[in-house]
Formats: sequence, C-alpha cells, structure tokens
Amino acid sequence: MWKPLIAAAIMSAVLLQGCSTRSPLPAPERMQNEVYFDTSWRRGVDGGAGEQTETYNIVAEDESLYFVTNRGAAYELDQEKGTRKTYFKTGIEPSSGIAREGDNVFFGTYDAEIVALSMTDKSVLWKKALTSEVLSEPAVGKGFVAVQTGDGWLTVVDANNGGTLWRDKEDIPALTVRGTTAPVILDDKVIAGFASGKVKAFNLSNGELLWEYAVGKPEGRYEIERLTDVSGRLTVKNGFVYAVAYNGTLTAISVQTGRPVWQRNISSAVGVAIRGDKLIAVDQDSNVYALNSLNGSTLWSNDRLAGRDLATPVFFRDYIAVLDRGGWVHLLDQTTGKIGAWTLADTQNPAGSRMVSNDKQLFILTPTAKVTALSY
Repeated sequence: MWKPLIAAAIMSAVLLQGCSTRSPLPAPERMQNEVYFDTSWRRGVDGGAGEQTETYNIVAEDESLYFVTNRGAAYELDQEKGTRKTYFKTGIEPSSGIAREGDNVFFGTYDAEIVALSMTDKSVLWKKALTSEVLSEPAVGKGFVAVQTGDGWLTVVDANNGGTLWRDKEDIPALTVRGTTAPVILDDKVIAGFASGKVKAFNLSNGELLWEYAVGKPEGRYEIERLTDVSGRLTVKNGFVYAVAYNGTLTAISVQTGRPVWQRNISSAVGVAIRGDKLIAVDQDSNVYALNSLNGSTLWSNDRLAGRDLATPVFFRDYIAVLDRGGWVHLLDQTTGKIGAWTLADTQNPAGSRMVSNDKQLFILTPTAKVTALSY
C-alpha cells in the first residue's frame, strides 16, 4: 500500500523540481573564506533565463559572451568589462541556450523550431520546423547543426539554410525527467544521450549508427524507479564520452568503440566538469565527487553541500565552483574538496543559466535580468 504513495510523492517532487514555490535555501554555514569574491561587473539585460539553471547557457569565446534571454534578446558582451558589443531583439522566445559558430548563433524554441541568427547583421537567417519543443541547446560544427527534441528525435540540419540532412528517433519511456541533454559534434560523429538511458554515436554526414551503450538501465516496479534519462550534458575529453544517467551510473565510454572504460554508481541530472585527469561530479543529493577521469577512482568527496540542489560544476582558477538553488556560489579546493569560499551570485534566487568560466572570471545570467561576472 505504501509503495504507490511513496512513488506518487517522489513523482510530484520530480515534476516540481525547479519550481519557484519551493522553500528558499538558507545561507551557507558561516566560515572563514580563503579567498574573497569581487563582482567584476554586473550588467542589466533585456530578460533573464527563468529559474531552471540547466536550461540556458552563456558561450564564452573569443573574449566575448554570447547568449539569448527568455525575451528573445540576443547579446554579445565583452568578457573583461561587460560592455555591450551587439544587441538586438529577435522577436522569438527561446526555450534553451545557444550554440555558436563564427558569426552565427543557434537556439531552439517551445514552438518546435530551431533558429539561426547572424550577430553581425542582427537578423534571423532561417527558422526550421521540428517535431517537438527543444529543451537544450543544439550542437554546431563542420557546417552541421544537431538538435534534440522532447519527443525523442535527433535531427541534423545544414547550418547554412536549415535543410534537413537526416533524423533518428529513440523511443522515450512513459515517465521522464523533463529535459534532454545536448548533442555533441566531434570530428565525423554526432553523439547524443536519450531519455531511454542510451548514448548513441552516429556518422555526422549520413546518420549511420556507429555504436550505442545503455548508461541507465530501467530497474524497479514503478515508473519513478525506472527513470534512466541521460539528462546531464555529455562531456567529451581524453578520447572518452562521459555520460551520467538519472537513477543510473556515471560512465566513461570510448569514443571510437562505444565500449565502457569505467563506471561508477553515481546518479545525477547534471553534467560533469573535467580538467586533465580530474573529473568533478555532483550526485542527486548534491554530494560532490572528484574522480580520476581515466579510471574512475575516487580522489575526494564532499557532503557539506548535500540538499542544496547543485548545478553543473565548473573549474575556476584553483577551485571548483558550484552553484546552488539559492543562488549561492561555493568554491571547493581542487586538491582536497574543502570549501574555500562562498558568495551570493546576485539575489537569493536560483540563477538562470549554467555558469561558465574563462578561468579568470565566472559568468552567470540571473532571473533578475542581469549578467554577473565574479572574480577573486
């Protein structure tokens, strides 16, 4: 009798994840900071990015920051000073973050479209109708754009005109964690994770399936127990694809063969950060792990931030930065995992974008319609 009730309660919690009605997080436990944050700059922009920290992103490339807001405003800001280089209103409401290649920026919409912008001409180059809403940023490379939709389709289009080149459909379970991971374009492959728990690699030019591997395997009697979504973003480093599944495992998969190199029983809905042979993962309870990225062995772990709903970690100078649901940024020592500093990103609200770092600054788009640059 109790199991269905428990399952229903857990399901409600999953569906409410990220909802603004959740109780606010208290300030972190007081401590003596090893370093002290500075706000390098903070710039107001036309729109924020809602309250889902993993949906929107900022691209930090070529000394600029590129992003779109939930009002459809496209920006290029200077990384060092935050001054505006480019701004225009697209008239299109995005549902996810962006991918950038050269002058062009690509993003998806709730109206089942992928959109290409020219930042120089401040114009919409093309729009392409898809089969369902887009819940994560696309991938772009070698003249191709790959995008995943909420109904399980992976679609690859021509980056110049949006023409469909090929598509592949993965069946999705009856219950999923709402969201899709972003595909990755690497050399002649496109690699994607699906709600079924599978990671697949395709030939980029023709869609031929090269390999597939089930990172998450559905287990249990109830649907909530069988959630296996690869919802954390894929990371490709060291010749491996690192994928993590909700209620599943963290797995390093060979890019060439699709075979697992190592696995750890760490479930997560967010991606990992990798620098050299160090991998940082955050599990469902917001415990933080540092692993050897080549063999999966544990270097250290930290449970001091448990329950704070941490987003994807980021390497930042000598530390690892993690952002919690209350808008607090925490710095963890790379060698020991000890918390060295914390500060409020902007206000006590969940930040609206994943953090990104140029290793001198941390950049965050907040729900208060500001971009904040932090340094120390």
